[in-house]
Amino acid sequence: MAAFVAMRGDGQALTPHSDLDEREAFVRGTLFGAAAVAGVAAVGLALWGLWAWATGYAVGALISLGNFQMIARAVAGVAGLDGGRAAHALLWKGALVRFGIAGAVLVVALLVFRVSLPALAAGLVITQVTMIALWLARALRSLA
Repeated sequence: MAAFVAMRGDGQALTPHSDLDEREAFVRGTLFGAAAVAGVAAVGLALWGLWAWATGYAVGALISLGNFQMIARAVAGVAGLDGGRAAHALLWKGALVRFGIAGAVLVVALLVFRVSLPALAAGLVITQVTMIALWLARALRSLA
């Protein structure tokens, strides 16, 4: 893909646009889209008077979005490595840390804040499905 260069008004280049910029735009767009859907759902549940559901859904969505952000950063970091044992070990360690953080937040949300378990699960799953749908939509647009 050809690299485009952002130009200032005087014609001097600011920064080159690259595949890295496209990847970052994809990650940001996916996070923003999924966060918007999750926010609307949580606000809707709150307006309906289902506060425990709204809180549970919001916590589940935040865990899902945070996990996606950590995965995106890990993949970007590994992409810069040569793909040997160091890259493999980094991915495994990152996955364990991600699961540990997500597990700790889930336990605190369920046991301390007493959020609704079905709403928490819905927040996790629906946010993931939204991100997959956004990815598929972007992939289909790029094919057209």
